[in-house]
Amino acid sequence: MPPALRIPITNVYGKGDYTAKIKIGSAGAPANVLLDTGSSTLAINSAAYDPGSDHSMATTTYAQDIIYDTGSWTGPVVKTDIAVSAGGQPLSVNTYLAVTADYEPGNFGDADGVIGLAFNDLNQAYDLLPFLADIGRSVTYPWPFKIRNSRIAIKEFKKFLDRLPKNDLTPYFSAMTQQGNLITRSIFAFYTHRSAISMGTNNPPTDPLNQGLFILGEGPQHTDLYSGNFTDVKVVHDMWYNTNLLAIQVAGGPQTAVKQLDMQNAKTNVSNSIIDSGAAAMMLAPDVYDAVMSSLRAFNPALANIATQAQQNVIPVANLNLGDWPDITFLLADKNNNPVPLSCSPATYWQFDAPQAGQAIFQMLNSNGVQSILGLPLLNNYYTVFDRENDPYGIVRFAKISPPGILV
Repeated sequence: MPPALRIPITNVYGKGDYTAKIKIGSAGAPANVLLDTGSSTLAINSAAYDPGSDHSMATTTYAQDIIYDTGSWTGPVVKTDIAVSAGGQPLSVNTYLAVTADYEPGNFGDADGVIGLAFNDLNQAYDLLPFLADIGRSVTYPWPFKIRNSRIAIKEFKKFLDRLPKNDLTPYFSAMTQQGNLITRSIFAFYTHRSAISMGTNNPPTDPLNQGLFILGEGPQHTDLYSGNFTDVKVVHDMWYNTNLLAIQVAGGPQTAVKQLDMQNAKTNVSNSIIDSGAAAMMLAPDVYDAVMSSLRAFNPALANIATQAQQNVIPVANLNLGDWPDITFLLADKNNNPVPLSCSPATYWQFDAPQAGQAIFQMLNSNGVQSILGLPLLNNYYTVFDRENDPYGIVRFAKISPPGILV
């Protein structure tokens, strides 16, 4: 059985989100890619990868058009070799890759692309075969379209694509597990400390707070990365890593139940929360956000006032004493639908030395949507294992993270 890979990651390129380095195609073109459990597509910016110079590349009739909350892109899908390594012999898999021929500026921050770590349903591609035949083409690369690099243009192009057949493509991580001599277990894990780049040193890329680990193929075996027992949260659907958020609690005070989705919203969102490594803040549904703020106000009105101010402005670090702030606990359903607590500490929902040294940002935000996105500020407290081997959709496991400085 091949060993699990402990892959160094950093939040510097993704401006808070974490990236790993991969090598693409016959030339091993390097790319820093976001690690995102909220999506399933493997996409690389056309500035970082040229399919025309890749002898391993195979063309397809597919194209993808993806619109995120923070960006959008469209382009052809090819197949090629993707290699990842933590030193020694790299692991390589031949898989689908979308090339972002047209894209919204700043789409991936300073990263080169994204690896989606969710399930097949989020990796749909359009089959352009009927259209290509009409224009005397057989494949989508080279890209036969010229679209303005704007969100509006990409949305308009998607209306054209939506008239074409769709197929689910096998995502990168699924391809890794299906090739038995690579990753033999459908498990991966994150070890992180921050949800914003720490600017507290003269060289942020070397700051241990801005580094982490991504483990492919294992989880609990890496006992140096956590302490104590795991808390297991049930994944209720594979649209995303869907979970059921039951209540919130501040400073051990009264629990406040949160809304479950009504029938209409359940059709499109499935559950009231997801766990998302690609979210740099806790994007809370309005009732959850209101419950957090009301509980903070009951705990200490002055703290609630500061948190409200922080929605619009950075706060000087000198104005904050983290010892005054409470843990904010989210109670999620386990496999038996019993509530289990997961807590954000003040040091993770406040990010010091961000966006600049001496400043702080508050990472609990109102999403204005029906679903709470439980992102890095929660994961930063835990060694987080995404275990897809538990039927039917898996579990996400959380154990208290060990201190920084052991990333070897």
